Amino acid sequence: MGTASPDQTRYPSRAVHSRISRRYNTHDTAVIDLNDLVRNRKPGWALEQPFYVHDALYALDMERVFRKKWLFAGHSCEIKTPGDYFLVEVAGDSLIVIRQQDDSISVFFNVCRHRGSLICRQSRGNAQRLVCPYHQWTYAPDGALVHHTWMPDDFDARAFGLQTAHVHVVAGLIFINLSKHVPTFEPEDDFMRLLGMQGLENGKVAYTETYDIPANWKLVIENQRECYHCPAKHKDYARIQLDTDVHDPYKADAVAVRNESAREQWRSLGVDVSMVRSDSNFNGGWWRTNRAPFRSPFVSETLDGRQVAPLMGSYPDADVGNARANTYPNFWLHASCDHVHTMRVIPVDATTTRIRASWIVDEHAVEDQDYDVEALIAFSKLVNDEDQAIIVDQAIGVASSRYRPGPYSPIKESAVEHFVAWYTSCLSSNS
Repeated sequence: MGTASPDQTRYPSRAVHSRISRRYNTHDTAVIDLNDLVRNRKPGWALEQPFYVHDALYALDMERVFRKKWLFAGHSCEIKTPGDYFLVEVAGDSLIVIRQQDDSISVFFNVCRHRGSLICRQSRGNAQRLVCPYHQWTYAPDGALVHHTWMPDDFDARAFGLQTAHVHVVAGLIFINLSKHVPTFEPEDDFMRLLGMQGLENGKVAYTETYDIPANWKLVIENQRECYHCPAKHKDYARIQLDTDVHDPYKADAVAVRNESAREQWRSLGVDVSMVRSDSNFNGGWWRTNRAPFRSPFVSETLDGRQVAPLMGSYPDADVGNARANTYPNFWLHASCDHVHTMRVIPVDATTTRIRASWIVDEHAVEDQDYDVEALIAFSKLVNDEDQAIIVDQAIGVASSRYRPGPYSPIKESAVEHFVAWYTSCLSSNS
């Protein structure tokens, strides 16, 4: 791979997307009753076709889910210096995530209060002033309007600051919320217990990759919520991850013994062991945190299971297992002793999902000296590519005239049912 750019954007051929879209378009004029679809959803079964293909359902997803729930935006280590910012595009809105002089992080809608022009057009940068390119209205990093021209004497600039979105930063992870009310970020304690030693806030982005999958966003999340497919589709993942054996009656006892020995070892290292388990159950209604041991002797999510970068944070040893976190609707994380891999999921339209994959290492780690980018990303990138192929195949299939929902495995796909039940409850609620 050679020396890699820290930020790569790739979009697959549109041929597959066009093929799916042609099928989806046959549904565009269909008359559907959204309330009936949600109300009649059969528990324990996959969703009906319109949930994956219909523009009206996509609009409802944006209104009831992505405009109301906490969304993962990025990493605090991406914007370390006051004025550093990056943009997030979600649910038809552009948002500026920016570091303040007091080291806090704010989120503003990227919309000038004059006549609505975008203010920031570059995806990331540093700005001591946010200047609208249209009429040069200028905002301080805290969103206050500090310069304007040709307005009447009674114009009150204080009333025309940038509009804000809610933001919560925990363990170096930035979450945003577009709703008007002030929501509680319930996973705070669980995230700190899981990731407090990881040092994400003091990390650096070693590599990112952004790509589109021609599929509805729910197919991406559903695929991530089960490992039924792992032995056949993720052979390298199954080779190092012990918890892929958790449902095997012949191996479950060995998994339990390994969990207990890991718990004792990690407790002696000062690692929080309250979340050591090999299931993928959610702690709360919309988040999950757990730590699980690798198969011995592996210590990191790499192709050979070995450490490939300096230890992160305050970990005293490489054998600290694999910390995992998820939040509905758009985030998951796998953290090893030496790096963290995060995935951000943002719908583009009913049939397209944009993924941003990031790899974080210790801030003092030097590329080509302390770590090799290719070795760092190879394992997770392989898994991501394997998942993308699966999801595209499923997207084509659910668009078929012969698609009918099938039943979930109560043993292997209970986590998919958990997500779908959460999702449909969001659609049923106006709160």
